[in-house]
Amino acid sequence: MATLEKIVSDAKVFSFDIDGTLLDSYTYMRDVIQILLLYIGVPANMLEMLTDEVYMKWYELEKQAVMDYGKFHVFLEDIARKHSINVKYDVEKFKELMIEARIRGSQPYKCAFKLLAELKKAGRKVVSVSGGDGVPGMKYKRIAESGLAQLFDKIIVVNEDVPSRVDGLIKVAEELGVPKEEIVHVDDRAKIALEVYNAGFKAIVVKTNFFDPYYSLPEEIPVVDSLCTILDIIAKTPPKQ
Repeated sequence: MATLEKIVSDAKVFSFDIDGTLLDSYTYMRDVIQILLLYIGVPANMLEMLTDEVYMKWYELEKQAVMDYGKFHVFLEDIARKHSINVKYDVEKFKELMIEARIRGSQPYKCAFKLLAELKKAGRKVVSVSGGDGVPGMKYKRIAESGLAQLFDKIIVVNEDVPSRVDGLIKVAEELGVPKEEIVHVDDRAKIALEVYNAGFKAIVVKTNFFDPYYSLPEEIPVVDSLCTILDIIAKTPPKQ
């Protein structure tokens, strides 16, 4: 805990991942998949079976951070055709429906809004550096619709603005004139936390959707049960001047 308290106390900039860190975008993903399967033409009597199959395959791809939502229609179509289901749909309307369904199915985690607000109140810079959704503008729209956008000083989306999270954080450091060691990135994926730590930034891992308890992390990267743990420390830390 001492390491966590020092990181939180010393950081001038807090960077947050979105999906699985600030927003629970995955709990209702099964419902999103069902809506999209119905749209492309999967009959009701096969819906549950295909939803189960799609969900399991989606989960594995998302867990590896390789799910390309820009090709999600192809992903669903391939599985449907494997079961001899003829599909018919408009790709652009599919993407619009997917964005709307994911927005409706994404809920902020406990303490998310309050943590960002308290960080701003405490004089810290708050940014978002998160993975893209595969559809240009989709992540920006989802952040805006969630209400989180107004709390960020800057939003960077990987594969739209920069090639990687490390590149995004370097951009933040350069634009804000803050050294790497005073920037902390908060993420639910241990692999990403380790990548940014190895690049010279601080990192904190939150135990949410895709946290892997078996992933080996150095003790310099603290793991917290929820965002509320960070909020509790901020509440006890004097504001930055």
